[in-house]
Amino acid sequence: MQNVDFSVIVNMFGMEGMVALGKMKHPAMDSLNKNLDHAKFIIDILSVLEDKTKGNLSDTEHRTLDYTLSNLRLNYVQEMSSTSEVSTASDDDNSNGVA
Repeated sequence: MQNVDFSVIVNMFGMEGMVALGKMKHPAMDSLNKNLDHAKFIIDILSVLEDKTKGNLSDTEHRTLDYTLSNLRLNYVQEMSSTSEVSTASDDDNSNGVA
């Protein structure tokens, strides 16, 4: 059994966030499922962890957390933008009488 350390915790949440963003297959269902609300929740958890551990992490732990949060945030913004574009295009189609 693997020892649990800070990086394991961050990586676990990072993978869960990527699954929620639809970037990785859900391991139990072997399918891509997007849940942006859950992805935001994971980002918020890691943000709290970042805030509460500020100044107490090794360089490696800090880099792992920083990279994971940056990656999740960028992908979240990308997914929100693409969702917004799809919604806007759908709204435009409906306003032009296209069903």
